[in-house]
Amino acid sequence: MPVELERIPAREKLPPLPNFKRWLLLGIVMLLAGAAATFLYWKGEHSGAAFWGLATGLPVVLWGLLIVGRYLGYVLLCRRSEKKNATTAARFQADIARGQRFAWLIGEVLINGLGPDSPTTHKAVLAKKPLMMPCEPVNGGNPVRHRALAVTGEMADREAHYLPGITAHVQNLVALLPPSLACYLAVDTGEQFLTLPSFLQKSVPHPLVRIRDLTGLELLDYWLDCHYDRAAALLVVSAQLYEHPPEDSGEAISVLLLTNCRLKNIPDVSVRVHRPQICRDGNIGRAFERIMMWSGLEKTALQQAWTSGGQMVSGDIFSKAREAHAPGLNAEKIKHIDTVAGFAGVAAPWQALQLATRQCLSDSQAQLIVTELAEDNRQLCIVTPE
Repeated sequence: MPVELERIPAREKLPPLPNFKRWLLLGIVMLLAGAAATFLYWKGEHSGAAFWGLATGLPVVLWGLLIVGRYLGYVLLCRRSEKKNATTAARFQADIARGQRFAWLIGEVLINGLGPDSPTTHKAVLAKKPLMMPCEPVNGGNPVRHRALAVTGEMADREAHYLPGITAHVQNLVALLPPSLACYLAVDTGEQFLTLPSFLQKSVPHPLVRIRDLTGLELLDYWLDCHYDRAAALLVVSAQLYEHPPEDSGEAISVLLLTNCRLKNIPDVSVRVHRPQICRDGNIGRAFERIMMWSGLEKTALQQAWTSGGQMVSGDIFSKAREAHAPGLNAEKIKHIDTVAGFAGVAAPWQALQLATRQCLSDSQAQLIVTELAEDNRQLCIVTPE
């Protein structure tokens, strides 16, 4: 499950010290009450050890027992609170350690409308040069700005065309893994390429264990939680093709291979992909704080970001969160992928992650990824150099 520190109960406050003045006042009241009662109800002379013991000694003894009991209770309450706070602190530290897990990037392939391997995408987004083109909808209507893959036609024919290429890229990447290393397969394609998972499991010699029912960077979050204790790899295949493309959209196919351990010299230089933070409650400030905590970066270390989806990045909420938690990240260093290659739907988080890793390898600086798949699904992640 995702790391949610807010579920950890807050530290308990220690119980207040007994008020000495109140207890002193109680002692005086008990002494006066005991003396008055003894003087009123004592039958006989008001003298002797028995009389004065009952009049003064008994109230003092009872008062002393009450004080001892109160302080014993106070000590027990303190110990209970300290024990509970120690458990809370240990859980907090354990969750932070779990949150700071990361994956190594072994290799990636990006295919989009800018080319088969898309080295141009990286340069184009850095230059903020729009490359989308007007596209005529299949069923007619006004043209929309869209960046399609090279092959057009019926969706079934397009899927059949790209299936062998995806398989070849997957085979090349998985061949880098040791035979004994467990590899998990995550296919993030929405309603498209439905036969791709079973086809890959049959076509790739390395055994692939499929992860189901998750999308976007939630896949990486889940894998870091559930498959981190043993050496393992995560193969992600994501694809977005549009039959009826919306305005400012783009198509993309992403293939990434990650491991939770460093493979010797594969590749020679890699990057660390830190645990993502999924924001569903609109609290971008807290999500920003969490990813900075997961990456262990200083506030001034983050100086470049890659964004896709929605208008969140241009809003005041994101700006305030950025200023509070990453003051070194100015607006000029935020690269919005959609203005260049279009919004890639389910493939958008992975495309942004790939471009960020390429830049991280290029300049050895931490990179932020922010994608908005919906108003209640914003995904943030940080990539740092090895």
